[in-house]
Amino acid sequence: MSVPRVSCLLPVYNGEAFLREAIRSIQAQSFTDFEIVVVDDGSTDGTPEILAQLASDDPRIRVRRQPNGGIVAALNAGIELCRGEFIARMDADDIALPDRFEVQVRHLEAHPGCVLVGGVAKQLAPDGSMLGGTTGGRHRVTDLNVFPPKVAVSMHPLIMVRRAALLEIGGYRADFPHAEDYDLFIRLAKLGTIDNPDQAVLIYRRHEGAISLKHLELQERSAALAEVEACTAHRNGRPAVGEIPAWVVEPYIRFRILRRYFSVDRAKAKALLPRVIGDIGSLSFRTLLSRDYWTLRVRMAAWVARSLARA
Repeated sequence: MSVPRVSCLLPVYNGEAFLREAIRSIQAQSFTDFEIVVVDDGSTDGTPEILAQLASDDPRIRVRRQPNGGIVAALNAGIELCRGEFIARMDADDIALPDRFEVQVRHLEAHPGCVLVGGVAKQLAPDGSMLGGTTGGRHRVTDLNVFPPKVAVSMHPLIMVRRAALLEIGGYRADFPHAEDYDLFIRLAKLGTIDNPDQAVLIYRRHEGAISLKHLELQERSAALAEVEACTAHRNGRPAVGEIPAWVVEPYIRFRILRRYFSVDRAKAKALLPRVIGDIGSLSFRTLLSRDYWTLRVRMAAWVARSLARA
């Protein structure tokens, strides 16, 4: 079997409900030089049977089944099997639009400095209605010179990345639970740009209850700590800037959690708001002398003022 240009990496765990539709959307791509690498992470539902049937009908589908080890283990196992120059991520409950691969391959070919390309995801609500599109973030360029940093991201289920770059950074890491994609974006930015063309390439399925409040807080903490690690490494050789101490990091984590709660749980946001306002008004000796804290203070104050004005 010849080496394909694109390897589509799809990890799945108990995904029988939408798995067939997701894979069919890849099979229907206008760009046809691809393989589909599926890692079944120990599914206990009908996923193995669906995959066996699909793979028997299409030799481009390669399946690896392994004991349940979590998303990072599944993704890294899949990367080992991917042979294409480009690796496209896909989730088992989303729908790729027919020209997704064509759009993304063309972008990577035209922009050699781009290491990862995303696009716009249309959002499908549980009731079947279509919501607005999103690229996953607002920053176009990653900047680690300030804290909190600016981080360019994309929607993880729709990215296409250069395989050589993924191998160079060592794939995914389990150090930051529920933020492994965010950590990946930060590390990849050292190798090139992360671009989000203004074109829809995926239908992203939103589920009722998909946002776990417990995981929300862990995810935001993990994302903040990934930023801290990256900024600290970036500052090596610049001792005058100093390390980022916990008394700066913890208010930042509270602020990140508040922003998320503000859109998904107003009661929890209201309970946390006084603590964040206290962080903004902190006048201790160390917060007054810290450049990092002043940058954070200004960002928190601006966001709180805008949010309260809209509420």
